Amino acid sequence: MKKIAILALTISILASCKSKSGSESTQTDSVAVTQADSTTPASDALYLDDVLACNDYEGLVKKFGAENIVKKATIETGEGSFDATKIFAGTPKEIEVYWQDGKEYKVIGDVLVRLQLKDDKPSAEGSPWTTKLGLKPGMTLKDVVALNGKTFTITGLGWDLGGNVVSWEGGKLADKDINIRFNDYSTNSGGLSETEYSQISGDREFDVKHPSIQKLNPIVDQVSVYHKPDFDKELGNKMYKDVEEKQMPKH
Repeated sequence: MKKIAILALTISILASCKSKSGSESTQTDSVAVTQADSTTPASDALYLDDVLACNDYEGLVKKFGAENIVKKATIETGEGSFDATKIFAGTPKEIEVYWQDGKEYKVIGDVLVRLQLKDDKPSAEGSPWTTKLGLKPGMTLKDVVALNGKTFTITGLGWDLGGNVVSWEGGKLADKDINIRFNDYSTNSGGLSETEYSQISGDREFDVKHPSIQKLNPIVDQVSVYHKPDFDKELGNKMYKDVEEKQMPKH
């Protein structure tokens, strides 16, 4: 699968490989889990799941109208330039649709919404897009922990592949073909010291019960839903092993 929202699918596949079974708790270690009101979709919410269900370009046109679609748009990211289809481009309702490799405009790979920014800060207007499970841009880390019912594992912040969920650790969001990314938009790293920030940044994975990420409480700046492609089991096991080797030691 392509670019897939710039790592989203790869990370999500790893999450699927690493998901753990078990009962869902209302508290994980010392991190209290309480449901946040902000996870409840507004009555005028738009659902990424419904876009994914369009399946192909003709389905998108039927649902949204050709006048609201840019069939081929170039997306610039830290990972490079990628082709995607945009819906409601240039508006607060903008989303990106990525296609499966070799099946452009015939099979939707994933659908992604980004946090709306103004002067490099989250826009007060926000986005109407959410998933039917309640994930949306602008949610805090603690909101997502509450929605998942337990803590989970993410990549370190501060680089191109940072802030992505690696595993939902058997929570309510496990195996739902959803990926999100966290980022910090505070002016002072949330008040963290350089030592504290270094513990949750860079090429590593860690559970979000970590006190530094709890203190920072970053927000979701990217949400995607996807169709899981056929995946080679041997390659999946290798990727799982690579991730395990990068995990921060568990105490």
